[in-house]
Amino acid sequence: MTLSGFDTRPHLFEPLERLRYTVTEANLLRHLDTVPHRVLDVAGGNGAEAVRLARLGHEVTVLDPAGAMLSRAIETAESHDVADRLHVVQAGALDAPEVFGRHDFDLVLCHNLLHYVDDPTEVLRAVIAPLRPGGLLSVLGPNDDFDPLHAAVRELDPERALDSLAGVRPTPVAALVAALAGLGVEEVVRYGVRCVSDLLPSLPDDPVFLADLERLELAMADRMPQLLTARFFHLVARR
Repeated sequence: MTLSGFDTRPHLFEPLERLRYTVTEANLLRHLDTVPHRVLDVAGGNGAEAVRLARLGHEVTVLDPAGAMLSRAIETAESHDVADRLHVVQAGALDAPEVFGRHDFDLVLCHNLLHYVDDPTEVLRAVIAPLRPGGLLSVLGPNDDFDPLHAAVRELDPERALDSLAGVRPTPVAALVAALAGLGVEEVVRYGVRCVSDLLPSLPDDPVFLADLERLELAMADRMPQLLTARFFHLVARR
């Protein structure tokens, strides 16, 4: 089951954002069975991903330091009749070991967070603390290897593309995989999210085109070498 028909109000989900949620969800579903799972969405903000998972029958907790964002998550859950399966906790990622017990969750989402923090390994250690043995960790973030391609193709700026090739990479994927291995999380599968969509000059408001593009992105998500230069990297790891 997928939720491509999830709330499509333009101000909430533009086509590129819808693609990100849809492809990320599809990647996760490769690893999840149909049994309801206990999910922790770290820095889950407005609950966009949490509500999608709650609609699939999972019990989801959103952890975020911003009370206003958590209020939006609750409102979104209520509007989709899943408020009974969505819970919120106002705290930061590093608070996870104190807020939750060991083995409280079957799946932990850590999406679009690590590139904002000074020590990604410290955050990873904290967010996997409440993950049960055999549980899944999902890590998503901007892919540095996408930047030269975007500069050259979309911005028509080869000089900037060259500069980005020589730039400092704050959290390369290989370093994150190594950090996970150091934390005892070694079974890691890599996907790409939005392999081509961000390179298009525009996205036409054409449902047929967008449906075809979605199918293409889903097909490329686990395909080498396309996934290596996707807009986002997506790691799904088993503890």
